[in-house]
Amino acid sequence: MSLMQINNLKKSFGNLEVLKDISLTVEKGDVIAVLGPSGSGKSTFLRSLIDLETVDGGDIIIEGKPLCQGGKYIPMKERKQVLDKMGMVFQHFNLFPHMNIEKNLLVAPLCAKQADKDSLKEEAKKVLDKVGLLDKLNDMPSTLSGGQKQRVAIARALMRNPDILLFDEPTSALDPELTGEVLNVIKELSDEKMTMLIVTHEIGFAHEAANKILFMDGGYVLAFGTPQEVLDNSGNPRIEAFLNKVL
Repeated sequence: MSLMQINNLKKSFGNLEVLKDISLTVEKGDVIAVLGPSGSGKSTFLRSLIDLETVDGGDIIIEGKPLCQGGKYIPMKERKQVLDKMGMVFQHFNLFPHMNIEKNLLVAPLCAKQADKDSLKEEAKKVLDKVGLLDKLNDMPSTLSGGQKQRVAIARALMRNPDILLFDEPTSALDPELTGEVLNVIKELSDEKMTMLIVTHEIGFAHEAANKILFMDGGYVLAFGTPQEVLDNSGNPRIEAFLNKVL
């Protein structure tokens, strides 16, 4: 069974069609880099998968359970069970500025009664250690660099033990010298076979860390395949024009 199946996804904002016909199969362990020019629908696509945008048509099926089919959503109470399989890391870190790092990591799982507080505190230490920030456990977000804040955001997503992680331009708000530390954490997760969809403009990283590339343009999937197929040998003039601009 595929981890996620997307069929004929459609989404409009008023008269503007942003997603016109997106279909995709995600297998366990896939690391899919989502590439394409600005305005191609990449972020809307990702936000639709985790129910931050409501689609107008198509299917989103996660681990065999539908979030929506034919654009019709399951009841709100049942959505939580389906969406609990996923975590998301945003462009801007969205940390609570009045809480220290430990509390930022604990607040969502405590609200969800995921486990008792002592167990969650131990898990917080483990995920912070995984992103190289165990020593920041009691620090406030204002004392961290942008790269460190984004690594905390990744740790926060990992606290929910997701089967699928979504990243929406995780380095776009960072200075170039801080980008590497965040990409290294994501690369380590890919080495551990975490299933991920990553909207990014980091072509070199996509080539190295992803096993599949989804190239979007104008609300459509222009290409889906290995980095070699899509980035090296696509033969598609639209993709080649895009790569010539960003490389």
